[in-house]
Amino acid sequence: MKKVVVLMSAYNGEKYIEEQINSILCQRGMNTLFDLSILVRDDGSTDGPENILNKLSANNNVVILNKVTDNLGVKKSFFYLLNSAPEADLYFFSDQDDIWPQNKVERFFAHYDSLKKTDQNKAVGLYSDLWIADEFGISTNVKMSEMYDWSRNADYQYLSWNYRVTGAAFAININTKNILSNLTESVIDKINMHDSFIGLIISTTGKLIEIDEPLLYYRQHENNVVGASHSSKSILQRIRLLLSTVERLENDSLLLLKWIDEEHPELNDEGGPRYYFDHFKTLKYSRNLIKRVLAWKYLAPNITLNKIRVVSFIKAVGRM
Repeated sequence: MKKVVVLMSAYNGEKYIEEQINSILCQRGMNTLFDLSILVRDDGSTDGPENILNKLSANNNVVILNKVTDNLGVKKSFFYLLNSAPEADLYFFSDQDDIWPQNKVERFFAHYDSLKKTDQNKAVGLYSDLWIADEFGISTNVKMSEMYDWSRNADYQYLSWNYRVTGAAFAININTKNILSNLTESVIDKINMHDSFIGLIISTTGKLIEIDEPLLYYRQHENNVVGASHSSKSILQRIRLLLSTVERLENDSLLLLKWIDEEHPELNDEGGPRYYFDHFKTLKYSRNLIKRVLAWKYLAPNITLNKIRVVSFIKAVGRM
C-alpha cells in the first residue's frame, strides 16, 4: 500500500488546527489506497495548544514530533519535519489553518501515478490550484490561478522571478526528500521560503507538475504568516515589500546557482540552468554597468509583473 506523510508546522494555531487535521484524516482512499500519517511539530507556540495536540495525538495517524520546542521559524521547522519523516511515496506540506477537500490526496496520486517510472525516479513535485477561503474556511469562489496569471508554464526561468508553488498545496516524492537532505543549515537560513526554493530545485533537476484544479481551501485571516493578498498594506509597506521581494528572488537564484555548482555540475551546458542562473551573479556582483544591463536584458523576458521588471532594472543599473 502507498504511504503518505503530511508535514505540519504549527505556531499559535489553536483556533484552526483541529479542523485542519480532521479534514486531512477524512481523505478518500485512506487505509484502502494509502496509509497516511500526520507529523506535527509545534514551533514554540505561545497560545497554549497543548490540550488540542494531546487530544489529536490520541489518533494513531497523528504524531506529535515534540512537546516542548524552540521557535525555529517556518523554513527550518519544515526542513526539520522533512528530515525527521519516515520513508513515504509522497510528502505533503500543510499549513495549520487551511481545509483539505476529501479528494486531495487521491487527485495528487492520480497525477503522480500517470508519470513514467523513469520520471518518478527523478525529483518530483506536484502543486495544485487553491480556493481562496474566508476566515471561516468557506470558499470565496475565487481560485489562486485567477488572482495571479497561471497561463505560463512554471519552469525554472519563470520561477526565478515569479511565485507559483504554495506550500499548502504542494507535495514531493522521496527522491526530492533525499536531495533536500543535503541542504545545509546556512543555506536554509538564507532562502526566502521552503516551498518556493524547493520548487526551484525541482524545476532544474526533475519534474514539477501543475494540477489544474483547486485542491485546498486557503484560509485568509488576520494571523496569516503568508497570504494571498496584500491589499490591506499601506503604499509605503507595498514599496518596501516590492523591494524586498526582488532582493529575495535574486538571492534564491544565487543560492540555486551555488547548489548547482556543488551538487549538479552536469547542468553546466550552455543554455541550461547553470548558464541561465549565472546571469544573476553578473547582475548582483559585476561592476561593469553594460554587463549588468545585458544580464538583466537576458533575464527580463521571464519577469511577468511590470513592477518587478521596473524595480529589478533600477537595482541593476544602480549598483556600483
